[in-house]
Amino acid sequence: MNLILKIFAASAILLSSQFSWAQTPVVLDDAALQAYSVQELVSQYPAGSIQSQEAASSALQMVTAARANIEARYKMDQRVCYPKFFTTSCLNKATEHRRVDLLSLKPVEIEANAYIRQARVVERDRRLAEKAAESAGTPILNEASSESKAAIDAQNLDSEKNNVSKEVERKARADARAKKNAEYAERQQNLKANEAVEEQKRAENIKKYEEKVKASEARQKEIQQKKAEKERLKEN
Repeated sequence: MNLILKIFAASAILLSSQFSWAQTPVVLDDAALQAYSVQELVSQYPAGSIQSQEAASSALQMVTAARANIEARYKMDQRVCYPKFFTTSCLNKATEHRRVDLLSLKPVEIEANAYIRQARVVERDRRLAEKAAESAGTPILNEASSESKAAIDAQNLDSEKNNVSKEVERKARADARAKKNAEYAERQQNLKANEAVEEQKRAENIKKYEEKVKASEARQKEIQQKKAEKERLKEN
C-alpha cells in the first residue's frame, strides 16, 4: 500500500519530467575521460534504490551522460591505439572496456524504466477508476487493480534483473577469457618481436665477423706479398 501511495505522488509529475533525462549530455574533456569510470554511478543506484520518479529520471539522465562519455573515451582510446606497435591488442582492450562499462549500466537503466512504467500504469488505473466511479456516482478507487498490476510489474522487474545479472556474470567470464587470450597473444607477439631483434643482431654479428675475416685474409695476403717482394729484391 505504501508503494502505491508513493507511486501516486510520483505520477503527478510524470508528464512534466518524463523527458528530463533526454537533454544533451555533457561530454568530459580528454584528461577527465582517461580516468572516467561508471562505478560511481552504479554504486549510487544499487538494486532496489530507485523508489521515486525523481530518482528514476535522475538515473536515466546519468546513464545517458555515462554512455556519451563511454563512447567518447572509446574514440579517444582508438586514436591512442593506432600509432602503437601492438595496435590490435590495444584496440581489443579498449573495446572490452567499453562493453563492460555499458553492460554495468543496464541494471540501473532497467530499474529506472521499470519504475516509470509502473508509475504510468498506476496513474492510468487511477484515472480509469475515477472515471468509472464518476459514471457510477460512487467515488471508489480501484486499488485492487492497481496493486495487482504493481505486483506483476514488480515480478517482471525481478525477472529482468535476474536476466541482467546472469548476463553480467556470463560477460564477466567471457571478458576474463578474452583478457587472458589477449595477454597470451601479446606475450607471443612480444616473443616474436624479441626473436626478430635477436635474429637481426645475429645476422649483423655474422656479417661483422665475415668482414673481419676478409680483412684479416687481405692483410695476410698483403704481408705475404710484401715478404715475397723483399725476398725477390734480396736475390737480385
